[in-house]
Amino acid sequence: MKKTIDINIAGQLFRIDEEAWEILKLYLAHVSARFSSEQGGDETVADIEARIAEIFGGGNEPPTLVSKEMVNNMINIMGAPEDYYDDSTMSVRSGTYSRKSMYDPNSLSARVGKALSEFFRVFGKLMSAILRVIAIFLGAIFTTMGFTLLFAFTILIFFSNTTFLTSAIEPEMTNIHTLLSIVLNSNMVWPVLILTALVVLIPLASLTWLGIKMIFRIREKFRVLSIVLFVIWIASLCALGVFLSLQLSVYSNRENVEQRISLDPAPKTIWIAPGARMAEIDYDESASVDNFKFLRSTQTNRLWATPELNIYGSDTTAGWISVDKWGCSKSDTEARANAREVGFNWRFSGDTLYLDEYFSLPEGRRWNGSLVDIDISLPEGTEVRCVPGTSLSTWLLRSHDPEVTEWLIEDGHLRKMTD
Repeated sequence: MKKTIDINIAGQLFRIDEEAWEILKLYLAHVSARFSSEQGGDETVADIEARIAEIFGGGNEPPTLVSKEMVNNMINIMGAPEDYYDDSTMSVRSGTYSRKSMYDPNSLSARVGKALSEFFRVFGKLMSAILRVIAIFLGAIFTTMGFTLLFAFTILIFFSNTTFLTSAIEPEMTNIHTLLSIVLNSNMVWPVLILTALVVLIPLASLTWLGIKMIFRIREKFRVLSIVLFVIWIASLCALGVFLSLQLSVYSNRENVEQRISLDPAPKTIWIAPGARMAEIDYDESASVDNFKFLRSTQTNRLWATPELNIYGSDTTAGWISVDKWGCSKSDTEARANAREVGFNWRFSGDTLYLDEYFSLPEGRRWNGSLVDIDISLPEGTEVRCVPGTSLSTWLLRSHDPEVTEWLIEDGHLRKMTD
């Protein structure tokens, strides 16, 4: 009785007797030794095994029984192991065989394949170099942009009151911390600044780090830190949004109270003189946006600010003066009440208009968007002059030279008088 063995060839199950298995095993060992040291040798051996399984008639159920005669027939079809060797020799088990090359390097297909292989190798290196240059270029841009903005924002937060920085900001701002506390109606400025710094600086730092990674090919090693920073950024953004929405909700409604007089007939010349002067105020904090200035006394908790003056031509022979006091709040009623509490004194006597250089808020009152607008409409040809020592820019008439004190309504506009 012959002993049989179950084997797997190219993924197919065969049953083979022991004598046939010894011949087949030696044959496969020779084939494997022939191609193991060459490029693509594993694929070649796999192809040979697939051909052997095909000759044996694999895929049957139950498995095909392979005999010694079937193995010898396969060797006759495939060729003996010695046929795979040429002049060189290789030891397989106990024999030495001459190798016969199955690859002709001078064939057309071999030369075409080698040329294509060399082309794609050079092309791959060229594309790799181009992509590397692009990555370095983008990395340099990201790094420079991120670091510059990071540095600028840090300077803006912590050194906002330096002369150089205030002159570089547009619109020009001074004492940003005081300004924020007035606009936000809160003394909690540092939490806002810290949250704002986190919301702005984390993306800028990430942009800078991305640029550095692209330049130096740094592998990601801080994934946990990145996740933590992202969570902190989201939390800071949400907290800042909630805080600002609560603090700025007082600006949702805006109302005004108007005081108005007619000038009929209007004087040929109107003089503008200061009433209460800003120099007389006792304050210890100040802040400004462009020419709009805030003054605040921390002892009395009072706030003063600059009114705004506008002068333009009338379309009739008459004129008028209007003073609008504005206030904001969460409701129209409260906004109108806040507008009434704005303190601003003015009067028109003869041909002279007396205006305070500031408006004030009651003790303990927040700013809440309070403003004073002074509008003067004058007929064509009316002259506007300032008393000595006074400039229209005191009342935020921004578009005019503060050194000029004589003006004329011409073509519906206020123009400087010529000598």
